[in-house]
Amino acid sequence: MLMLGSLALLAGCATEPTQYGDLASSARLQPNTTDADGHVPYRTEITAETFAPYSKIMLEPAQVYRGADNQFGNISEEDRTALANYARKRFTEELGEQGILAPATGPGVLKMRLTITGVEQSVPVVNTVTKVLPVGLVLSGVQAGLDRESNFSGSVIYAVEFFDSRTDKLVYAFVTRQYPSALNIPASIRPLDAAKAGIDRGASKAAESLKALLG
Repeated sequence: MLMLGSLALLAGCATEPTQYGDLASSARLQPNTTDADGHVPYRTEITAETFAPYSKIMLEPAQVYRGADNQFGNISEEDRTALANYARKRFTEELGEQGILAPATGPGVLKMRLTITGVEQSVPVVNTVTKVLPVGLVLSGVQAGLDRESNFSGSVIYAVEFFDSRTDKLVYAFVTRQYPSALNIPASIRPLDAAKAGIDRGASKAAESLKALLG
């Protein structure tokens, strides 16, 4: 009971994404009123026709957000860059697997820009203990079923912006916060493992959704 009490005292509020004023899409981002699970708190307007003119995605090099409203905390510059590179790698793999990755700009090609805007590190020892203890497993199981973040688990926040590759006109954008499943114990071993697992999850979901949306 003492440990559970200590864990409760350590629990804090998760980092909440913002509209990030230095993003190209910032002025058009609006709160997502249909975001039931909290994964996509902001997005621009989208209709059934938004992606219809496009069939392929060209992925730009992933960026690290430099605005004053970034949410990296004490994450080092080296780790920020490493996560951006990891995001590009994973999105390239997932888009390629779906057969929608384009090597260059052209007709029917969207330019996709990933910008890592924030990271919340997991607390490795505490996070693993909460999942291994019987009560922790029960709580994590409930959170996993509800697709909610586990206590002490880390997360990654990034913006995804789509531009017409020939005109550079903004087509669609969203800000997302991704984290691993509450039962994903390996994602809690090192401080940035959860952020990488969140990128894995986000890349897979985004590629699947884009495959369905593209004309």
